[in-house]
Amino acid sequence: MYQRLLEKGVIMTPHTRVKEIRGKTVITLNTFTNTERVVEGVDTIVLAFGGQANNQLYRDLKGQVKELYAVGDCVAPRQVEHAIYEGHRVGRLV
Repeated sequence: MYQRLLEKGVIMTPHTRVKEIRGKTVITLNTFTNTERVVEGVDTIVLAFGGQANNQLYRDLKGQVKELYAVGDCVAPRQVEHAIYEGHRVGRLV
């Protein structure tokens, strides 16, 4: 996946948090050094970070629909491969 993204010109900045977004300008901070960086001409921002499971939609729909399955970060934050596997497994059950 990384190779394909890099070949497409995707710029990744790990260990970075967004401080501010102003139009096409993004101000970031390095999570270790707090060094600020200004990036201009930004078309798209993709935030990817660890965290906690968000199963609110699952809980809201439980009992309201005939079949409901929890997969991916709804269960627990993990790597994308786990979500793909679970989605595939559940898809084969349906």
